[in-house]
Amino acid sequence: DNPAAVKLMNDLAGQKNPNAEYWLGHMAEVGLGVPRDTKKAIDFYKRAADQNVVAAEARLGDIFLNGDSVPPDFSQAKSYLERAAYDGDPRSAMLLGQIYRVGLGTPVDQKQAYAWSEVASLEGSEFAKSERDSSLHDLDLSDQQAAIARAHEILKEIKQKTEVPL
Repeated sequence: DNPAAVKLMNDLAGQKNPNAEYWLGHMAEVGLGVPRDTKKAIDFYKRAADQNVVAAEARLGDIFLNGDSVPPDFSQAKSYLERAAYDGDPRSAMLLGQIYRVGLGTPVDQKQAYAWSEVASLEGSEFAKSERDSSLHDLDLSDQQAAIARAHEILKEIKQKTEVPL
């Protein structure tokens, strides 16, 4: 019942419910119960991302990286993907590795590419393993060690940020 879902989500979003804002963004993006509206979708996703909804951060990163519905904005893509990756999203970490590997909106940095691909691999992304291995082979021994150290730093930050207190 899409009209009922839209009404319920609008009511919840009016109360600043971040999950409702995310779902309204999704509904506007795909035209589920409302007309497709990319600008409105991005606005809802941004509201949700501002309240640390990882799915919204990751979706905004995808939108700005791919440029399917808006012109690519690699700076915004990187920013949202970093937020999602530091919140524990392995796909966002993998995409960051790719951004650094090819230099989308940032200088090519094989150490960062390796580090983010390693993070994504350790978080369960199978595809990131080949990305990680490819990046590592492009580095000399001292840069390999620096890249591995960077991956450990990132993982430590992610663990601190996502750890649930007992």
